[in-house]
Amino acid sequence: MNKKIALFGEYLLRLTPPQQQKLIQTHSLEMHWAGSEANIAVSLAILGSPSLYITALPDNELARTGLSQLHKYGVQTHITTTPGSRTGVYYYESGQGARPGRVIYDREHSAFSCLKPGQLNWNALFETADWFHWSGITPALNQQLADTCREALEAARKNRLLVSADFNYRSTLWKYGRHCSEIMPELLQFCDVILADVDTAKLYFGIEPDAAHPVESTFALLKKALPDVKHIAMTMRMQESASSNRYTGYLWNEGKIYTSQPYHMQHIAERIGAGDAFMAGLIHALKTRSSLDETIEFASACGVIKHSITGDFNIATGQEIDTVIQQSGSGRIIR
Repeated sequence: MNKKIALFGEYLLRLTPPQQQKLIQTHSLEMHWAGSEANIAVSLAILGSPSLYITALPDNELARTGLSQLHKYGVQTHITTTPGSRTGVYYYESGQGARPGRVIYDREHSAFSCLKPGQLNWNALFETADWFHWSGITPALNQQLADTCREALEAARKNRLLVSADFNYRSTLWKYGRHCSEIMPELLQFCDVILADVDTAKLYFGIEPDAAHPVESTFALLKKALPDVKHIAMTMRMQESASSNRYTGYLWNEGKIYTSQPYHMQHIAERIGAGDAFMAGLIHALKTRSSLDETIEFASACGVIKHSITGDFNIATGQEIDTVIQQSGSGRIIR
């Protein structure tokens, strides 16, 4: 039986000014659907890894419209409905050249933010799953969601699921009186696979990597802080401007580091969702690929191709991703 990857997180409506305008100058907003775990679920479903997305939404037409976007890509969902609540929203003002992108959240009092421990039957949800994914965004929202994450992770361990997490630090979300370093290290102890970054590793664990070898030293320090973790992934981005970046992926396993080929991305359509695309590629490849060299190449190519796709979902197929690897990201026309 091809078991599912269960993912838990908030599903959001994203509103964006068209044609890279600023909010103050636009007269219309484009509507997309988003959320780190939802983005990963879509990509996994397209790649052929069945996903089960667990979230909470109000019971109204707007929420049903959002769900239809997940269902059309083959994502299975488990929705807790919260009467009288709302769908979380974020506004994204895309960057261009020297002007960076900007996110404004409007997600307080959403249906998802009202979830409490005991509302979800994790044992039942995990019956058809062998993998559970979450991210640092969820416990950043409030204490009850941090506690719900802990409840899910304990059930995942009890049911012998592999567990992955994206560090995903969002400074504007940690507002309920707890520092991320008080919450995240304990939750990350449950993980087999993590997607980290140097700056967030410092915030969560207080580690100070060697500036001359930031990737290698961060991997070593994270393994010391999280002794049970099996795979640690990271991407390094050299940002030349908002629309031109250099990008490389790294994967640590049993003391060895696997590195993708480097990519030079110019004329970026959108950076939003690239980390989620990488994470989806990593999960899919760890489940299906034969070597860790292939795994990091595939995950990195997923991240790279997402930069060419607007919206939060990476809707690239496995064949398209393999072409990116073969062409080293050159984008040559296929005739």
